[in-house]
Amino acid sequence: MKKLNKLFFISLMSLLIYNFFIKNKAEADAKQSYDQFLAGKAVFIDVREEAEVNEGMIKGAMWIPLSLIEQDKKGQIEKIRTLTKDKEIYLYCRSGGRSGKVKGYLEDAGLKAVNMGGFGSLQSENIPTQPGPK
Repeated sequence: MKKLNKLFFISLMSLLIYNFFIKNKAEADAKQSYDQFLAGKAVFIDVREEAEVNEGMIKGAMWIPLSLIEQDKKGQIEKIRTLTKDKEIYLYCRSGGRSGKVKGYLEDAGLKAVNMGGFGSLQSENIPTQPGPK
């Protein structure tokens, strides 16, 4: 029984480490992605909730919170499809977990998206920010 508990604990810790440090890390270079955005070839979508976005967001990013996407997944995915025609989709949140989740939703709907990870990481790369919608 002790071996089973130990194996369960190790498996759980491995899964947590994978999710936080590997799966949800940025999948593209922030500066190159922002250059694509400036050239009109990409969009950034912030999927954080209102309180977080009020602290600031990437300059020019769209704000579509995960909670809204989950309330009306089909409608919000179609909205994203319409707003992002022929453009790369770069998603971000606070740490990369929620943007990874939205990436999965979009890919299930046939859209290609890139998880850029967390807002703080993008800020540390000197990507321009702006005040969030209030």
